[in-house]
Amino acid sequence: MKRFLTVSLAVLFTAALLPQSGTAAVGFKGGLGLSTLAMTPASSISQVNLKAPVGGVFFGIGLGLFSIQPEILYIRMGTRLQEAGSSDWMEIRLDYVQVPVLLKINVLPGPISPMIYGGPYGAYRFAARGAVSGVAGAVDIGDAYKTTDYGVVFGGGIDFKLVVIKLSAEVRYNLGLADILNEPDPGASSKNKSLMGLVGISF
Repeated sequence: MKRFLTVSLAVLFTAALLPQSGTAAVGFKGGLGLSTLAMTPASSISQVNLKAPVGGVFFGIGLGLFSIQPEILYIRMGTRLQEAGSSDWMEIRLDYVQVPVLLKINVLPGPISPMIYGGPYGAYRFAARGAVSGVAGAVDIGDAYKTTDYGVVFGGGIDFKLVVIKLSAEVRYNLGLADILNEPDPGASSKNKSLMGLVGISF
């Protein structure tokens, strides 16, 4: 929780600390996440990507070729466990409010501008559920997982500058650095990881 609050405060104070000559923008983005868990020891059951929507708001403060981009996103992490050739599955669904703070580099400024970015994130988990094929509903598994997570985000994409708006398309990788298990066995750990495709619009 302390790390999440620290990152959230960094988002709030970023604008105040940057030069006032920078350009500012606000926008919305959404897309699809493909998530699994980095488990130690590895699960004896195969993992399949857990597919879930991602969405939220972002704030851009431009400084020429560079910009600072804090974001507030809803994201579902977790995994689907499923043996190859079997139709039976079990899902771990972990819902977070995630706050990345990204350094964005516009590689070739212009109407169509490739960009790359990276930075840390903090996240607060507000729901944790387990679901099994053939069973209606999902059960709460919050006791098994911590309420906070942190890690790094990196990715790239293209910005399209129009008359009064900017459109973007991007792909990013979300790498969790924290063990999210509440009471792991000796030598055991579980960390979030996700590949995301996002589109956005800013003003």
